[in-house]
Formats: sequence, structure tokens, C-alpha cells
Amino acid sequence: MSYRIIQWGTGNVGMHALRIIAERPDFELAGVRVYNKTKVGVDAGELLGAPPAGVLATDDIGTILALDADCVCYSPLGGTVDGGRAAVDDICQLLASGKNVVSSAHEHLAYLGPDVQLPGAGPDTYERLSRACQEGGVSFFHVGINPGFAMDLWPMQLTRLCGRIDNLRVSEIVDMSRYTSIHMVRDAIGFGLPADAQTPLDAHFSQVEKSPFYLSMRMLADAMGIQLDDVKYHREVAMTERDLTIAAGTIEAGTIAAMKMCLDGIVYGRPVLLFELIWRVTDDVAPEWPGGDSRWLLHIDGDMTVDSEIALATTHGSGRAVSLAVATLLLNAIPAVRDAEPGLLNNLTLAPHAGGYVARG
Repeated sequence: MSYRIIQWGTGNVGMHALRIIAERPDFELAGVRVYNKTKVGVDAGELLGAPPAGVLATDDIGTILALDADCVCYSPLGGTVDGGRAAVDDICQLLASGKNVVSSAHEHLAYLGPDVQLPGAGPDTYERLSRACQEGGVSFFHVGINPGFAMDLWPMQLTRLCGRIDNLRVSEIVDMSRYTSIHMVRDAIGFGLPADAQTPLDAHFSQVEKSPFYLSMRMLADAMGIQLDDVKYHREVAMTERDLTIAAGTIEAGTIAAMKMCLDGIVYGRPVLLFELIWRVTDDVAPEWPGGDSRWLLHIDGDMTVDSEIALATTHGSGRAVSLAVATLLLNAIPAVRDAEPGLLNNLTLAPHAGGYVARG
């Protein structure tokens, strides 16, 4: 079976998705929505540095809505600008027009329900998206690495091996040295700042239940049939003893070069679900912490003990495997989303499915 797909957005995730749609034999590219005026009217193949695909990019939403397509891969850069209201508006229009949507653009939409809705999603988003799905007779699925796979679906599957679970820990390890934005690396996250500096990232995590990481933990808890009493946040940092040169600039000696952000899910009065985000600009600092890039570790204490690891790598684009993984998670879900009953889907309700394709020859 072939699926007609519109790619909405050509940023980090969108370009990976566009490439895979063009390559995959059971996918047909139906349209491309762009934001950069210089890309309007450009053939999708040219955007990829490949032969012409016969599909011209557009920035006109009406044109996209009028296309015949099975699904829209909605992954514009900056989907949470203006609180994500524009993203929700877009998605509702697409759903109401009869197009299934898989999305990575607004992470607060990854796990929606009558009793699970982050403030960042908007006060009536669950109702609006549900109504649009019914109007168009289609489904909506939102996913990413976090939340969407590494801290919910992956550990969820491995708990099937266990009897008693004393605690479950997922650690994410990300190398930030290739990120080019000094605003993001330093001002937002805190690398290159003194140990006691307050950052937007700290403010974000200090309100844990408003964070998309809470959605991952809540989804995992719901799957395990346990109730979170509380989620607590704490952070550790490690300093560099010498100046470090990274893509975004210089991390000066005596400033933060590695950090471990921890979310402890409290169940029955003790930490049971433990999330660690270990972000660093070099493995030389805090070598006792796990190193690497685009790597996740899972450890379950109990009966039985389980240890597992995921390490991702790609040579495409900027080499950031996480961006490619988000694209593949979205696209591989399309057949299951297309076959689902109309409505909102998540990792607890989407039918089990495999992914990838095997090339001929």
C-alpha cells in the first residue's frame, strides 16, 4: 500500500522527514509547506540536493489544505512560539480537512487527556483536537524522542520482563558541543556560566508538572498502573578547569561544562521512576558520569534486574541523530495512524508496529 504524505516544515526534523518520504518506496510526496520565502516554488528534490521530485514547496496553507493526502508530517521549527497556539490552529485545520497528522512540533501535545493537559498546551486543546479528528474522520499522533520513546515507550516495553520493580532509571546523555547557538547553549541551558547561575532551563524544570518530561513519566506510570505522588527536581553541575572551544563559542575555565538534571517520581513515599538528563560539552569533565552522544541507559532494580542501552548515530544533516530519530518515529507510525479509529493517539493507544523499509538491490 502507498501513502500520500505532506511534509510541513523543513527544519532539523523536517529535512530528515522529507528525505525519507522521497526515498521510501511506499510513500508518495504530496506537498511541502515551507516558511522561508526563498524556498517557495522550489522543487522538493532541489531542497534535498537531489533530482526533481515534481512537487513545489509552498507557504500557502490553503494550497496544502486542498491537497489529497493520507497524512501530514507536521514538524515546523519553533512550534511552541506564541505558546503553540498557531501550531494547534494548523493541526486542527489539517485534521478537519480529512488528513491524519503526525507531529513533533508542540511537545506539550504528546500525552493529552481529560486529566492530563499541560498549561502550555492551551486550556481547550484536548477538546479542539478531539473535535477536529471527529470532523475529519482522522487521527492525531504526537511523538518525539523525549517524550515519545526513550523515556516512556522503551522502558514501558522492558518492564514486561519484570515481576517486582523497586525502581526504574532512564539516563539520557547528549553532547552539546556541536550546537551552534550560544544563546541556547549558554543563556538558556547554562553551559559557560557560574555554578549558581539561574537559567531558563532551571526555571522550566522547577515547575516539573508543566514540563513535557512530566508527560513521559506520567505515561510510563499510567502504563505501569501506578500513581505518582509527586515529582521532584534536583541538579548537579561540573566545572571545566580549562577553556573549551565548541561550535557555539568558548566555555571558559571555572564555568559549567557538564550537568545532570534529575526528576524523581515519588510512588508510595519513595523515588521509583527516575529520569536523568546528562548534558555536557565534553566527556573530560565529570568522567564518572556516563559519556557519549545521543545515548540512553535504562536500569531496572527488582525481580528481575534489567539493563539496556540505546546509542544512535547518523551521517546525514548535522549529524544529530536525535533529529533523525524524531522524523523516523513519526513516519514509521503513519500506517498505524492511518488504520486507527478517529481520535487522539499516544504510545498507550497506537497499535504496535515496526518501522523502516528495506531497499531493493
